[in-house]
Amino acid sequence: MTFNYTVKTQKDIDVIIQEITTKLSEIKFGVLGTLDFKEIFAKKGVDYPHQYKLLEVCNPQAAKKALDSDPNIGLLLPCTIAVFEKDGENHISLARPTELLSVASNKELELMGKEIETKLIEIINVVK
Repeated sequence: MTFNYTVKTQKDIDVIIQEITTKLSEIKFGVLGTLDFKEIFAKKGVDYPHQYKLLEVCNPQAAKKALDSDPNIGLLLPCTIAVFEKDGENHISLARPTELLSVASNKELELMGKEIETKLIEIINVVK
């Protein structure tokens, strides 16, 4: 299995982000922040011609449970969803929680990661 789940979309990047944000709230997830790499790079004098936005996604109850289990798990949080342009096409990509949490060697966290991953992939497939 690869560390990411990626799909192509015909939708505008900002529309995708708005729809993902709405769907996430329906399952008690939220977007903690959005990193706009094109904007960040421009402020640093680096020209990046493509749109690339990274959503920091979190479910507070799941995050608390993970941190209670092992504070070092915070290094793997929050979940990330990238929405970006490549070769003239827009994509939505999820860093798979199952892959990230597999390094923790904690079966309970792996199960939680699978549940979260399933929900996030469902949302991506609905909004694409």
